Amino acid sequence: MLYIVAGALSALSLLFPLACRLWPALAQGWMEAVFAPAAGALAALASKCPFPLAEPLALLLAALFVLLLFRWRRGACLLLAVLLAGYGFLWAPAYSLPAAYAVSKDADAAALTAVCDELIERLNARKDFALPNDLGARALAAARLVETPAPISAAPKFARYPEWMRAFSLAGLYVPWTAEALCDPTAPEAGQPFTAVHELMHMGGVADEGQANICAYIACQRYGGIFAASADLWALKYAMDALRPLDADAWSARLAALDGAARDGFFALGGASSASLAEESVLRLGGAGIAGDYGALAAWLAARIV
Repeated sequence: MLYIVAGALSALSLLFPLACRLWPALAQGWMEAVFAPAAGALAALASKCPFPLAEPLALLLAALFVLLLFRWRRGACLLLAVLLAGYGFLWAPAYSLPAAYAVSKDADAAALTAVCDELIERLNARKDFALPNDLGARALAAARLVETPAPISAAPKFARYPEWMRAFSLAGLYVPWTAEALCDPTAPEAGQPFTAVHELMHMGGVADEGQANICAYIACQRYGGIFAASADLWALKYAMDALRPLDADAWSARLAALDGAARDGFFALGGASSASLAEESVLRLGGAGIAGDYGALAAWLAARIV
């Protein structure tokens, strides 16, 4: 009987996101009626804990799964089905929402060069990227400056054991099962403000990474200060990544134009290196071009400058 329940739950977890993809109105209604209150309740519960609940919960679930696998396989199947249902009903429908910001699939070298020049001019004027003590609270205030499909109800949390995030090359992660936006406290300081706001965009129901980047950039610019500078630095990284294969000479010239704290921050974010094999694999599996990945921010900025 448990196998049947687990199978039915898994099937519904796969079919419902497909239905949302076919009927976007269903996704929008579900986000308003179910996702928003459910995520809000989970976030409120998780916020009572000073550390990320997702970290010990993941370990407990892993241990429970191994135990059930050897003692009660039907229970292990049901546990996996419940976890899949959490993703299928609390997060997957968000991918079917219409994009808030239109992004062209292509940005030429001239437009990207103009974006880089504008960003570099602002960043070179920055003396440092020192973080405020209340980064989480400020990130929450910044994230609320843009409209999202669901309310953003809690500040981001910083991983208690960030080693696992570094192992997977994650600066931030949204965990839908606990409605927590997690950040790596050991990541480069210059990038942390924008990363925190980006993850809060996911808490607000913005699933697409490119759209989350654009929303986070707008929020950070409206908030100003270190958040605007951090957003500019990430935007420069994406714009330079897109420019490099189109015009290597222009890329080299812009790299040389960076100075002081801006140059240090850019190198800390890996701006002068090629994308990692893991990142490239994710983009290939997703079939994403510049408009379908994190780099959509560069294309969006390029379209605004032209």
